[in-house]
Amino acid sequence: MVSFFKDKSAVSVFWLIILCCGLHVYSLINAPQLNISASEGFFYYLLQPLANLQPYTLSVIYVLLIFLIALQLNFVVNDLNLLPKASYTPALAFILLSALLPVFNQVTAALLSCNFFIWIFYSVCRLYNTPNAKSAIYNIGLVTGLSIILYYAMMPLVIIVLLSFLIIRPFRINELFILLFGIITPFYFLVSYLFLKGDLKFLPLPKQLFNFYLSSKQQFSLVIITLIIAAAVTVWSMLVVQNSGNRELIQVRKSWTLAGVFLIFFMPAIFFIKLAYPSAILVAMIPAACYIGYAFGSTSRSIIPTIIFWLFVGLSIYNNWFAKY
Repeated sequence: MVSFFKDKSAVSVFWLIILCCGLHVYSLINAPQLNISASEGFFYYLLQPLANLQPYTLSVIYVLLIFLIALQLNFVVNDLNLLPKASYTPALAFILLSALLPVFNQVTAALLSCNFFIWIFYSVCRLYNTPNAKSAIYNIGLVTGLSIILYYAMMPLVIIVLLSFLIIRPFRINELFILLFGIITPFYFLVSYLFLKGDLKFLPLPKQLFNFYLSSKQQFSLVIITLIIAAAVTVWSMLVVQNSGNRELIQVRKSWTLAGVFLIFFMPAIFFIKLAYPSAILVAMIPAACYIGYAFGSTSRSIIPTIIFWLFVGLSIYNNWFAKY
């Protein structure tokens, strides 16, 4: 089945549509919830109008968002030449990961933040070949600050972007200040606006942002098992990338390093930022899907990708249709 997605063709897109609708058919039958809170970020105020939509309309929007994010990720991975050859395996990997747990079947701030996460990763990787990158660096900082305001769980992006900037480019103090200035700019305008309106109460206090989460529900073990399997597949995929001999270009090697930085340094936000778990896991699946997509496309003579594919499909069906939460 994985072989259907190893070519970049219209047929692969057709199979992606079938797979996306098939794995998320639960969301088409049972309308996903609009799960947003003011404590998660300012996306709450932007998503409020969606609460008035018909349930089926919300279902279509959710599935469409998943499919478009998968295509966006696939474009980025192919455009950065991270794969041995152009394919739709990264999109396949993201669709499989996004269907693993029923808690992902919700329209959340995390779902919309995936677009920012992908755009920032793509923009940082492209800095390697940008000679006069001051405007691009400022834009990266600007989008980073904006994404944090909209969804507080994106706060690790500050550290991630700073580390990525030091990895992808030679250190220049003026460019670092441009990046920091870009990050600060959205906060400056937001605080100024709220101050003039007398609404500074909308800004969260530190104690309202951080909270360690650990569930005590009986079905928590099933969630942990599913996430451990997904993590194990991701680690295996990272080893495949590490051991591959198809990455002669320095830019490609650095881009894969950045993917690891984005994945590893975003993980603490899931458990230590209030209300981030479990929806923020969807954001962490972006770099994980990059690695798994590479492993799917590069191990042509191995049965492992096929086993992983059907394992993910089986977990998705069981967790969404038979497990009781």
